[in-house]
Amino acid sequence: MRPIIIIILLTSFYVTASAQRGGDTSTNKQVTVGQYYKANLIEAVKIESVPIIEKPIPTPPNYTYNIVPKQSQTEKIVNPIPAADLFKKEESIFPTSFIKVGYGNLRTPLAEVYLNNKQNNKYSYGLQYRFLQTNSNLNKSFADFTDHAIKGYMAAYTTNGEFGLEVNYKNNKYNYFGFTDSINLDSNKGLKNKLARNIQNFEAKAYYNSTPSKNSKVKHRTAFNFYNFQIGGAKESDYAVSSKIYGNIGDFNDMENGVLSATVGLDYTTLQLPGGKSMNRFFIQLDPRYNFKYDVLNLSVGFNSTLFFDGNDSAQLKPNLYVKATYPIIEGVANLYGGIDGRYRKQSLKSIIQNNQFTSTYNLTNQYETVKLFIGINGKLASSMDASFEINYSDVAGMPLYFTKKDSLNSFGMVLDNMSILKFSAALNYSFSEKVRIGLSGNFYDYQTSNQPYAWQLPNADGKVNMSFNIKNKIYPHLDIVAMSLQKQRTGVLEANYTSSQIKAFYDISTGIDFRFRPKLSLFVQANNLMSSRYQRWYNYPVYGFNILGGLSFIF
Repeated sequence: MRPIIIIILLTSFYVTASAQRGGDTSTNKQVTVGQYYKANLIEAVKIESVPIIEKPIPTPPNYTYNIVPKQSQTEKIVNPIPAADLFKKEESIFPTSFIKVGYGNLRTPLAEVYLNNKQNNKYSYGLQYRFLQTNSNLNKSFADFTDHAIKGYMAAYTTNGEFGLEVNYKNNKYNYFGFTDSINLDSNKGLKNKLARNIQNFEAKAYYNSTPSKNSKVKHRTAFNFYNFQIGGAKESDYAVSSKIYGNIGDFNDMENGVLSATVGLDYTTLQLPGGKSMNRFFIQLDPRYNFKYDVLNLSVGFNSTLFFDGNDSAQLKPNLYVKATYPIIEGVANLYGGIDGRYRKQSLKSIIQNNQFTSTYNLTNQYETVKLFIGINGKLASSMDASFEINYSDVAGMPLYFTKKDSLNSFGMVLDNMSILKFSAALNYSFSEKVRIGLSGNFYDYQTSNQPYAWQLPNADGKVNMSFNIKNKIYPHLDIVAMSLQKQRTGVLEANYTSSQIKAFYDISTGIDFRFRPKLSLFVQANNLMSSRYQRWYNYPVYGFNILGGLSFIF
């Protein structure tokens, strides 16, 4: 038996050795590399946490409401003056439907109805209505207002994009109430009629956002907007279409993650003023951009270009260089950014009234921010705290400043000036889970005017503090503080014959609480101007004193 086993083992060893001799017996093989391997690693995308100082929206079904007196526009951002919205902005889509009713000490009825479909990944639609009115008997009740707002929307979602429609109608009725108290309105019926103002604003929007499945395909976001704005005998209509086209391109030398884009816009505005004066204006916008990464530096380079037609044979081209660079000082923690910007901006009847609703004469000269230089830093100070700081300098041609006219209404006129503005901004945001949220922001301005001695009714400093709390998912208190420095104001139309004075600095404290005592039923209370200070945002137009509003919200 043993010899047979030995014979089998020897036979196997011989076969294996023969197979090895038939191949390459060299152990020093030469290998030719056809292509070096380079790992294709997807870079991590950092989501920057930039402080947002606006009061966070509480988790439904908790809703809050702020009475914003129409004579107390505390929002005033300069660089240049934007259109501060006269109307209260609402979220487009709520996850649930609800009804809200309330009443306040200024004989203030409030009613809101929001009807929305349940969450759906194919479509959404809804209808919203809001009514708010005051009847305070202050200043012979001419400080009161009535607001109506109705909105309808729908949207459809597919694998290739999103299509939506929105329609809004808002009607606001208020009065000039800065008139001289010595005037007897009962004996001056004509003046009493002149005090009333009625704003009607109709807006419609249709949009389509493409979302192709392949990342290499060209994408776009296109929208058509229309509005018709009326106040008194003045009417303005605007037709605008805008499309942002963008797509990824390959790396070029050391420039990576390239995205080439262009925003193209057409804007046609018609205006009719009392007395038969009309105006037609046409704007063409072209903003090309190239965004890329160079080493650790993120860059965006392009132009802001506007071509303006006002009915004359010649067109005005206003190009501005745009560059923004972002450098990560500490990766994932802090970013340093800076650049250059500028733009030619359309002035409109709507933006003037939204900025100062007591204006009675209008200057439609467009603003031109010839240059804007900015540098800033933003980052996370801790896991639940962000901060941002920015310094910017801008030259603005055609900056609107408001002055008090010597008319029976104490209404406002406009004077334009070329200004240089140095602005410093700081913001801090703290969030501890969903329980505590605190936001602080402040702005400091330095104005250099060309033709006016002061930047009329513009503050040198303003600030905000917002705090909200969540106590056991049942009680939601919140606190808001707004402050603004003193301002110089002018009375008189003629440059050679006017007087000036100061508007005192002020601060406004508001607070509120929402109590959810049932899963679908909540109680809310909102108190404004706790110090009951009749401060003035616009000269001769004091805000309401202490006012309080309370009511119920029902979710369904």
